[in-house]
Amino acid sequence: MKKLVLLHAAILLTGCGEKKSTPETLITPSQPEPLVDKALLDFDAIPALAATLEETIEEGPEGDFIVKGTDTLYSGVFYKADSISGEEVYIVANIKDGQFEGPSIMYRSNGSKAGEVKLQNGTPVEGSEQYWNSKGQKVETREEAFDSK
Repeated sequence: MKKLVLLHAAILLTGCGEKKSTPETLITPSQPEPLVDKALLDFDAIPALAATLEETIEEGPEGDFIVKGTDTLYSGVFYKADSISGEEVYIVANIKDGQFEGPSIMYRSNGSKAGEVKLQNGTPVEGSEQYWNSKGQKVETREEAFDSK
Protein backbone atom coordinates (compact mmCIF):
# COMPACT_ATOMS: atom_id res chain seq x y z
CA MET A 1 0.00 0.00 0.00
CA LYS A 2 2.89 2.35 0.84
CA LYS A 3 4.36 1.84 -2.65
CA LEU A 4 1.00 2.64 -4.27
CA VAL A 5 0.71 5.90 -2.29
CA LEU A 6 4.27 6.85 -3.28
CA LEU A 7 3.53 6.06 -6.92
CA HIS A 8 0.41 8.27 -6.87
CA ALA A 9 2.36 11.06 -5.16
CA ALA A 10 5.07 10.81 -7.81
CA ILE A 11 2.50 10.99 -10.62
CA LEU A 12 0.85 14.03 -9.03
CA LEU A 13 4.18 15.81 -8.59
CA THR A 14 5.50 15.12 -12.08
CA GLY A 15 2.18 15.22 -13.90
CA CYS A 16 0.92 12.80 -16.46
CA GLY A 17 0.06 15.19 -19.30
CA GLU A 18 2.01 15.94 -22.41
CA LYS A 19 5.17 17.93 -21.81
CA LYS A 20 4.94 21.44 -23.22
CA SER A 21 7.86 22.69 -25.28
CA THR A 22 9.38 25.95 -24.16
CA PRO A 23 12.31 27.77 -25.75
CA GLU A 24 14.54 26.28 -23.06
CA THR A 25 13.51 22.71 -23.94
CA LEU A 26 13.84 23.31 -27.67
CA ILE A 27 17.45 24.49 -27.51
CA THR A 28 19.91 21.66 -28.07
CA PRO A 29 23.27 21.50 -29.84
CA SER A 30 21.62 19.54 -32.65
CA GLN A 31 19.48 22.59 -33.53
CA PRO A 32 22.08 25.21 -34.47
CA GLU A 33 19.92 28.04 -35.83
CA PRO A 34 17.82 28.79 -32.70
CA LEU A 35 20.93 28.90 -30.52
CA VAL A 36 21.99 32.25 -31.88
CA ASP A 37 18.48 33.63 -32.24
CA LYS A 38 18.46 37.01 -30.48
CA ALA A 39 14.97 36.38 -29.12
CA LEU A 40 16.31 33.48 -27.04
CA LEU A 41 19.45 35.17 -25.73
CA ASP A 42 19.79 36.65 -22.27
CA PHE A 43 22.51 39.22 -22.91
CA ASP A 44 23.07 39.78 -19.19
CA ALA A 45 23.96 36.10 -18.81
CA ILE A 46 26.50 35.91 -21.67
CA PRO A 47 29.59 37.05 -19.70
CA ALA A 48 28.98 34.35 -17.06
CA LEU A 49 28.28 31.73 -19.74
CA ALA A 50 31.48 32.72 -21.54
CA ALA A 51 33.51 32.44 -18.34
CA THR A 52 32.07 29.00 -17.59
CA LEU A 53 32.74 27.83 -21.14
CA GLU A 54 36.33 29.11 -20.95
CA GLU A 55 36.84 26.87 -17.91
CA THR A 56 35.28 23.91 -19.74
CA ILE A 57 36.78 23.86 -23.23
CA GLU A 58 40.08 24.69 -24.89
CA GLU A 59 41.58 24.73 -28.34
CA GLY A 60 43.28 21.42 -28.99
CA PRO A 61 46.64 20.88 -30.74
CA GLU A 62 44.91 20.46 -34.12
CA GLY A 63 42.81 23.63 -33.74
CA ASP A 64 39.63 21.84 -32.69
CA PHE A 65 37.76 22.80 -29.52
CA ILE A 66 37.93 20.00 -26.96
CA VAL A 67 36.65 19.45 -23.45
CA LYS A 68 39.55 20.35 -21.12
CA GLY A 69 41.50 17.40 -19.83
CA THR A 70 40.12 15.05 -22.50
CA ASP A 71 40.39 14.43 -26.22
CA THR A 72 36.59 14.76 -26.59
CA LEU A 73 35.55 17.19 -29.32
CA TYR A 74 33.17 19.86 -28.03
CA SER A 75 29.75 20.34 -29.60
CA GLY A 76 27.43 23.05 -28.35
CA VAL A 77 27.00 26.77 -28.03
CA PHE A 78 30.05 29.02 -27.93
CA TYR A 79 29.91 32.27 -25.95
CA LYS A 80 32.63 34.86 -25.72
CA ALA A 81 32.66 38.32 -24.15
CA ASP A 82 35.25 40.58 -25.77
CA SER A 83 36.10 44.20 -26.39
CA ILE A 84 36.59 45.81 -29.81
CA SER A 85 37.68 49.45 -30.01
CA GLY A 86 36.72 49.84 -26.36
CA GLU A 87 33.18 48.53 -26.92
CA GLU A 88 31.98 45.39 -25.14
CA VAL A 89 30.76 42.73 -27.58
CA TYR A 90 29.36 39.24 -27.23
CA ILE A 91 30.05 36.50 -29.73
CA VAL A 92 27.59 33.64 -29.95
CA ALA A 93 28.18 30.71 -32.28
CA ASN A 94 27.77 26.97 -32.58
CA ILE A 95 30.50 24.39 -32.44
CA LYS A 96 29.94 20.95 -33.94
CA ASP A 97 32.53 18.23 -33.50
CA GLY A 98 35.13 20.77 -32.39
CA GLN A 99 34.63 23.19 -35.33
CA PHE A 100 32.59 26.36 -35.71
CA GLU A 101 29.50 25.57 -37.74
CA GLY A 102 26.66 27.83 -38.88
CA PRO A 103 26.19 31.48 -38.00
CA SER A 104 28.57 33.28 -35.67
CA ILE A 105 26.95 36.48 -34.50
CA MET A 106 28.57 39.39 -32.71
CA TYR A 107 26.26 41.52 -30.58
CA ARG A 108 26.82 44.77 -28.76
CA SER A 109 26.04 44.70 -25.05
CA ASN A 110 22.72 46.48 -25.79
CA GLY A 111 21.65 43.52 -27.97
CA SER A 112 22.11 45.16 -31.38
CA LYS A 113 23.86 43.07 -34.00
CA ALA A 114 27.37 44.21 -34.88
CA GLY A 115 28.44 41.41 -37.22
CA GLU A 116 27.66 38.00 -38.58
CA VAL A 117 29.55 35.38 -40.54
CA LYS A 118 28.52 31.89 -41.59
CA LEU A 119 31.03 29.14 -40.90
CA GLN A 120 31.36 25.68 -42.36
CA ASN A 121 33.78 23.22 -40.76
CA GLY A 122 35.43 26.12 -38.96
CA THR A 123 36.00 28.16 -42.13
CA PRO A 124 34.11 31.36 -43.02
CA VAL A 125 31.81 30.95 -46.02
CA GLU A 126 33.02 33.36 -48.71
CA GLY A 127 30.85 36.48 -48.95
CA SER A 128 28.87 35.74 -45.79
CA GLU A 129 30.39 38.43 -43.57
CA GLN A 130 28.04 41.28 -42.67
CA TYR A 131 28.49 44.24 -40.32
CA TRP A 132 26.30 46.94 -38.77
CA ASN A 133 27.28 50.15 -37.04
CA SER A 134 25.88 51.28 -33.67
CA LYS A 135 22.98 53.00 -35.50
CA GLY A 136 21.94 49.69 -37.08
CA GLN A 137 23.11 50.69 -40.55
CA LYS A 138 24.79 48.04 -42.66
CA VAL A 139 28.47 48.81 -43.31
CA GLU A 140 31.19 47.11 -45.32
CA THR A 141 33.89 46.35 -42.73
CA ARG A 142 34.36 45.47 -39.08
CA GLU A 143 36.33 48.69 -38.64
CA GLU A 144 33.36 50.73 -39.88
CA ALA A 145 31.03 48.83 -37.53
CA PHE A 146 33.11 49.95 -34.54
CA ASP A 147 34.14 53.40 -35.75
CA SER A 148 32.94 55.77 -33.04
CA LYS A 149 32.62 58.78 -35.38
